[in-house]
Amino acid sequence: MCVSMKIKKTVCPFVLLFFTLFTTFAGQSDLKKNELKESSSQTLRLKQDINFRYSFHNDSIHRLNFRYPDGKKGIKPWIAPTLLISGGTALHFMDGARKNVRDFMRENFAYHGQIDDYAQYAPLAAVYALNALGIDGKNNFGNRTALVVKSFLLNGLITDRLKYWVNEKRPNGGIHSFPSGHTSKAFTLAHFMHKEYGELSPWYSVGAYACATTVGIMRVAKNAHWVSDVFMGAGIGILSTELVYLTHQYKWDNEHLKRFDIFPFQFGNQKGVTLVYNF
Repeated sequence: MCVSMKIKKTVCPFVLLFFTLFTTFAGQSDLKKNELKESSSQTLRLKQDINFRYSFHNDSIHRLNFRYPDGKKGIKPWIAPTLLISGGTALHFMDGARKNVRDFMRENFAYHGQIDDYAQYAPLAAVYALNALGIDGKNNFGNRTALVVKSFLLNGLITDRLKYWVNEKRPNGGIHSFPSGHTSKAFTLAHFMHKEYGELSPWYSVGAYACATTVGIMRVAKNAHWVSDVFMGAGIGILSTELVYLTHQYKWDNEHLKRFDIFPFQFGNQKGVTLVYNF
């Protein structure tokens, strides 16, 4: 009997200790299972949220892929703007050469007309005229319009900033000569026409660049710009359009165009139209 009591006294604490440890481990196991389930649930919700955001991102915000849609690569598109910008920069510091060109143009090709003010937009008018006649370019109306608007804005931003930063005097005594705004716009639109119709026929490109070059020559002959201004403006114009074509996402299809609404408005004595895009 004594032996039995001793065994019970010895075993009971071990049983109690074992039961306590088992309960503790079981509780921890259940807790870990719950934490694992919660973690899995959070991971699933995170994946769903990421998928939703990715889908929304693709549908509305359009990622920048920095590649042409036809997969073309290489440095060829960047050669002309690089040479023109480099040449314009070099000529800007060659005061003697600039003055020699100015004097030659004034003596032989002096010009005082206004044709250059309108000729700079000729390639733009030609692109939409060709499209109206049924000669389709590379892109549809929506993408084409988005491309030319972005090219025009980028070119204007670069050109205007440089004009104020450099603050070069014009040959006729005016201000903000470098680079030539007329020339940069003309080459922005000429390169736009080249990108849209150049593959259809090289003569479209020849005509566009000839028009832009004529505008640049007129600006020098008019004594409104130095030759360096024209070179720099031509390079910036081509570069602006090329950069926009490189980064454009080509998603302005007919479905996107249908989301635009135009409403007339009147605010006091002001009247106009409002353009609204429905997401």
